[in-house]
Amino acid sequence: MKEIDLTVRGEESQKERLRPAALALKEGRLIILPTTTYYGLAADALNPAALRRVYVAKRRDPSKPIIALVDSLEMMRPLVLSVPDEVKELDWRFGAKGLSFILKASPQLPPELTGGTGTVGVRIERNEVVQDILELVGQPITGTSANAEGKTPAVTADAALAGLASWVDVVVRWWPSQAAAPTTIVDMTGDQPVVSREGTVPTAEIMEALAGRPSGG
Repeated sequence: MKEIDLTVRGEESQKERLRPAALALKEGRLIILPTTTYYGLAADALNPAALRRVYVAKRRDPSKPIIALVDSLEMMRPLVLSVPDEVKELDWRFGAKGLSFILKASPQLPPELTGGTGTVGVRIERNEVVQDILELVGQPITGTSANAEGKTPAVTADAALAGLASWVDVVVRWWPSQAAAPTTIVDMTGDQPVVSREGTVPTAEIMEALAGRPSGG
């Protein structure tokens, strides 16, 4: 397993140092990396075999969808049937705090990503490490927490490795997460947006931002 320790200064740029992690993802392998909140278990979000490895590694029910991380609305669009205007508004206001969306999935997505639900969880990830990796990979990656299902989310690389070391080919070390909660999830698949999990962004702030806005696509 390769370790990329970004807490230690290197001669190359951060993006150059992350190339082995991007290559591993392109080859269908799994990596551990920091996100806006906790450490995540990343795989190519469009590779069914890689996604199946994520489920096995986490001991996760295959009917539970896996969240995809993107670096922009442009990268999000191919994953979904449409991007409602509310997504743009909420991401602009709260994206830096960690905000995920459930949207109607494109029929081209692998069922391993959607859990066969017809919906997909997606987040425009602001962590600079993930941004660099997404640029290098050129397509979405998974952002599910780097822990076995039901276990405490990892706030350090070592905590993530404790349960997943045998499954990953690369670990990206970053400073310990200061997160006290996971990202807030807003379900945009119904007539009105619904907060399905309150986390880093309070429900009241989401509702206040949406007040008076018509639904749109």
